[in-house]
Amino acid sequence: MSHFHDHSLPEPGHLRTRLAQAGLRATRQRLLILESLLLLPGHPTADDVHRRVASQEPSLSLGTVYKALDSFVAAGLTRRVASAEGSCRRYDADCSAHHHLFCTDTQEIIDFRDPELDTLIQGFFEARGLQNFQAHSFSLHITGSKLAGEKIIK
Repeated sequence: MSHFHDHSLPEPGHLRTRLAQAGLRATRQRLLILESLLLLPGHPTADDVHRRVASQEPSLSLGTVYKALDSFVAAGLTRRVASAEGSCRRYDADCSAHHHLFCTDTQEIIDFRDPELDTLIQGFFEARGLQNFQAHSFSLHITGSKLAGEKIIK
């Protein structure tokens, strides 16, 4: 699943294909919402997506954006990511295996990948043998503060 890190405009045909592969009809509204989700930096909220889409389609309601985003989550096109307090839902168009660092000062959510950490977590749970539970995936949500001037290695 590709993610447009450079925030360039995705090809309309590519968006239609992604929706079709997820089993969703490629309506104009869904295309606009998916495009916005892919182009907005970071992990946008439904409000962020709605603001961007409303500039092109003023009649599109926030409720429609939520419904579309929920259908994208159900279809595996995006993931829901909670803020540290869990008060607002944010969305991540990158569905590859990764973790999130949440900065309580800036409210920024930063993607974090570490194959060594993943191996440690898998080994830990294999050794524990969770009763009546089969883990399929995992994602850590780590809360803290970015240090001024420090670059986070993703």
